[in-house]
Amino acid sequence: MHSSNSNFLHKYDYRRRLSEPDLMDFIEGDLSKLSEAGASAVEEMGEYLAARSPLDQIFIPVLEYRRNGDFAPGELVWENKTRNKAEDPPQLYYYRALSIDSNQYPLSNTDYWQSLPDDPRSIVVRDFAVDIGLYRLIPANSPVEIMNQFRQFYDDAITWCKVYMKNTRPTRLPQKPPENRGILIKGGRKTKGKSNGDRNRYDGW
Repeated sequence: MHSSNSNFLHKYDYRRRLSEPDLMDFIEGDLSKLSEAGASAVEEMGEYLAARSPLDQIFIPVLEYRRNGDFAPGELVWENKTRNKAEDPPQLYYYRALSIDSNQYPLSNTDYWQSLPDDPRSIVVRDFAVDIGLYRLIPANSPVEIMNQFRQFYDDAITWCKVYMKNTRPTRLPQKPPENRGILIKGGRKTKGKSNGDRNRYDGW
C-alpha cells in the first residue's frame, strides 16, 4: 500500500493559490519539492488533529493513475482528463481500486475500479495543508508582500488546527471514540473524557 504523507496532496491542489506556471517557478520545476512540502504540512497538522481524529482517516493518500502502475485494493487514484493545452483547467476524477489486478485495466472497467463522485479528501483539510505547504516553498528572494501574504495563509491554517484540537465547533471529520480522546492540558498531559453525558458530543473543530 502507498501510505506516504507526501501522497495526500497532488500538484493540482495548489491551483487554489497559484497558477501552474507560478507554482513551477516557486519550486524551480522540481516536483519533489511539492512532495516534501506536502509531507511537512501533513506532519505539522497531524500534531494538532491527532488529539481528536484518526490521522489515517484524515490524510488519505491519493495517487496519480498510471497504466500498469502498482495499486492495491482500496487505494485511491486521481486522473486529469484534460488532454489539451497545459493552461486548460484540469478535469480531475477520482477512483478506488477494487482488485489487486486493477493496474492492468482502464479506469472505465467497473469490475476493477469504482468511480467516486467527488474528491474523497476533506476539502478544508486539503486546502489548509496547501497553505502550509506553500509557506514551506516560498523562495527566499520573494518580495516582502508575497512572503507576508503566504505567512498569513500559514497562520490561518495553524489557527484552524488549534481551534479544531480544542473541540469547540461541530465537524464532519472522522472522530476517535470519545473514551479514547484525551483532553490536552498544559505540560502535554492528558485526561480522559469528562462525564458520560459529554462522551457522545462531537462539538468542535
